[in-house]
Amino acid sequence: MKSLTIIAYCTLLLLFVSACSPKVPAETKEIVVEPGKTVTFDYAAGFTNGTLFDTSIEEAAKKAGIYDPNRPYHPVVLKYGYDPILPGYAETLLGMKEGEARNIIIPPSKAYGILRENSTIELPKTKIQGKYDMRIGNVINIIWHNNEQVPMYIKQIGAENITLDLNHPLAGQFVQFSVILRSID
Repeated sequence: MKSLTIIAYCTLLLLFVSACSPKVPAETKEIVVEPGKTVTFDYAAGFTNGTLFDTSIEEAAKKAGIYDPNRPYHPVVLKYGYDPILPGYAETLLGMKEGEARNIIIPPSKAYGILRENSTIELPKTKIQGKYDMRIGNVINIIWHNNEQVPMYIKQIGAENITLDLNHPLAGQFVQFSVILRSID
């Protein structure tokens, strides 16, 4: 009987001590942007002088005078590491937490590329096949000598000829990129 009383006291003592000791929460891994995660974010991209040239936020586009009524304005959703994104944008997102905001200046090599001199060609308009919206800055695909399609930007439009550029229109530019991470799944 005495041993039963001692066991009962020890059990009560253990229960009492465990109830009084602070609970240590199970270690939880913080969720951050990493390859394979689906991320949702809003962004604004502009030049280092503060001029905005692209955004996912409709109000910001209207305020900056770059609003396009034919374009949807909503957060970007992509699978990080799988869906295409500029290298500088990807580096900015990596490691971000839900609700975090960042603002960074991205060099041309990680944005729209280094400006390559002498990368233009002039073609007669009659050589352009397909239905393209022929406006300066628009992209058309040219079939190169090895039957490879090469995207080129319309640089100039003359009466008979068109000047095309292999550089992106924003090549050589530093980009100020602001992002707000909405969610990570």
